[in-house]
This record gives sequence, structure tokens and C-alpha cells, in this order.
Amino acid sequence: MSNVKKQYVVVECVHCNRFLLAMSTNETRTCPYCGKRLRLGDARVIARSKTAEEARLVLQDLKAREGQSNPD
Repeated sequence: MSNVKKQYVVVECVHCNRFLLAMSTNETRTCPYCGKRLRLGDARVIARSKTAEEARLVLQDLKAREGQSNPD
């Protein structure tokens, strides 16, 4: 059994600057917005959480704030 604890992270894509969820145990993740593969070690971590639900709520809040600052 592994000692690595599963954590969820909200990161900012290094290519398109959008926020996305990832598992902290993964090394890479494909951005669902721009389709580019990013190394999680290079991405800016916005938040960490123990549960997917908590991470999803953080992501939802970030997207709502982003939408308020960009009224396009």
C-alpha cells in the first residue's frame, strides 16, 4: 500500500491561464479548455483539497469570479 495521500489540486494552465482540477498524484494533465498537456509541477497551484467535492467548489468559485471580471 502506498504512503502517498490522494489530494486534489486546482491549478492554472500554463498555456491558456484557465483553472482546472487535477489529482496531485498525477504528473501531467490535459487542459480541457485548450487541449494542451501540462506538467503539474510547472503549473501554479491555486488550492489543494482532500476531497473532489471541495476542489470542485473552489474551482466553481474561481470561475464565477473570472466571469465577473470578464463581462464578454
